[in-house]
Amino acid sequence: MILGLDVGGTQTDTVLVDETGVVAATKTPTGDNLLDTLRQALDRTLFDTGPAQIERMVFSTTMATNAIVQKRLHRAGMIVSGGPGIDPRSFSVGPCYNVVTGCLDHQGFEAEPIDRDAVRYASKRIKEQGIDVLGIACKFSVRNPAHELKIADMVSKDFSYAAMGHQVSGSLNFPRRIFTTYLNSALFPIHKRFLGALTHILNEKALNAHRYLLKPDGGTFELNKSVYAPARTAQSGPAASVMGAIALDGCRGASLVLDIGGTTTDMSFVLDGEPLFDRRGIKLGTYPTLIRSLLTRSIGVGGDSLLTLEKDGSFSIGPFRQGKPIAFGGPGPTPTDAMVSLGLLKKGNATAAINAMGNLGRPLGLDPLSTSERILETMAYGIAEAASSFTESVNSAPLYTINDLLKEQKIKPSAVVIIGGPAPQIAPYIGRALGLPARVPDHFGVANAVGAAVARVTSVITLQADTERGTVIIPEVDMEKPIDQTFDINDAIKLADKELRKRAVQIGADTDSLEISITEQQVFNMIRGYYRAGQNIRLKMCITPGLISGWKQPGKSI
Repeated sequence: MILGLDVGGTQTDTVLVDETGVVAATKTPTGDNLLDTLRQALDRTLFDTGPAQIERMVFSTTMATNAIVQKRLHRAGMIVSGGPGIDPRSFSVGPCYNVVTGCLDHQGFEAEPIDRDAVRYASKRIKEQGIDVLGIACKFSVRNPAHELKIADMVSKDFSYAAMGHQVSGSLNFPRRIFTTYLNSALFPIHKRFLGALTHILNEKALNAHRYLLKPDGGTFELNKSVYAPARTAQSGPAASVMGAIALDGCRGASLVLDIGGTTTDMSFVLDGEPLFDRRGIKLGTYPTLIRSLLTRSIGVGGDSLLTLEKDGSFSIGPFRQGKPIAFGGPGPTPTDAMVSLGLLKKGNATAAINAMGNLGRPLGLDPLSTSERILETMAYGIAEAASSFTESVNSAPLYTINDLLKEQKIKPSAVVIIGGPAPQIAPYIGRALGLPARVPDHFGVANAVGAAVARVTSVITLQADTERGTVIIPEVDMEKPIDQTFDINDAIKLADKELRKRAVQIGADTDSLEISITEQQVFNMIRGYYRAGQNIRLKMCITPGLISGWKQPGKSI
């Protein structure tokens, strides 16, 4: 059996999946004590299932995404060095951004040494502001990480965590590298808390099967390695939405997928079962990144978003969530209270919800039912407006599915697939707002956990070869071996493919359904004087994300 668990800002969803499909599903409120939340979720789902019956565990979370959307990131400092052609001050981010002198050239050779005094001053300045996490980004660090490593060696002991830009991606894009490095720092405390609580409770319950975290690209990677890349968890929850919708609905045609959570709504597009994919790097909130990801967007509107009445008589929904809906003992009115008030949701204290809606609508002369209707219509039209904006942005850039470039194709959704806890209640309103047929699949309430459970095990190999130095390195498999001057990109691809397949077997991937993709490929000639001294080769290859081979049709396993 496979355990899938998704930690959302409002609910933690847990499922068990075997060859017959979904055999158990539970929803547990996500409380302030994450350890207790995880313990309750697992106790409720595994009450008659022994640890030995679990073959694999996959987790996803919206905690980092919610932190970005709600602007509740941890305060992180930055130390950045640039180089010719770009001023890093143009990309200032965070509460304490510091630019120091020193740079590498485009070949990775030192053009100007790092100003060590400036680095020490920047570190002191960051610490004086009470900031304990740090990001370090230097231009061309992907070609040579020496300056980032030198800065880290000087100051990282003063911080609980120091993220470095060369660890983000092999692609050259300095502004995106700065923002991604910042997010790795600012999300570290949030992810560390999640990872620590999850590891503790899994050990407590002797759940020792392979542990994976869903990545933003819809594949999985080993849970314990995610601590070094917190920003890669930011779209874990939205990616689970996409994979869950594909698993449960199939998403034929051009489908707009909406996951309505308690805190956020995640949106994406799927074309005939294949999700759209952002090869440049996903934009998280206002931050463009180098994180390889399914193409999704998150907005701060959910079933438990705080409702306020504006001066112009309109209702504002989100982006913040104060707690539970009033119907469930919470402090303030939410769209969920509107659903309870209308009788669409047969849970909670209906009288409390009706009173809340009455109080909210009284200044407008509205009764509780009219107020509730207007709130759900406002919510639906807000989501529809965001979906239209998302569609426009998608159509303004090159479109990729996870496998192919879609040449000159524009997205025009033919249906909307709605998942998440309030999906049945809000679906008619959203369908009308968008003018599209709305579908709600089976297991809609735990679709994220299903998506995590049935996502294919994936792995990534990063190969770095230097023919001048005569070495090739693959850090993921602890490989460093000699090469000669004739080693080229074709040799690199063959070696990486071999090692990736070997690693896939070690981590439990299905060898009968391996699909290999090259996600990054760079060959850089190194010049000494007037002659080529060698080549610098960078290659990233992965097992293409998708659903496990046993899950072929929506809603069932074969």
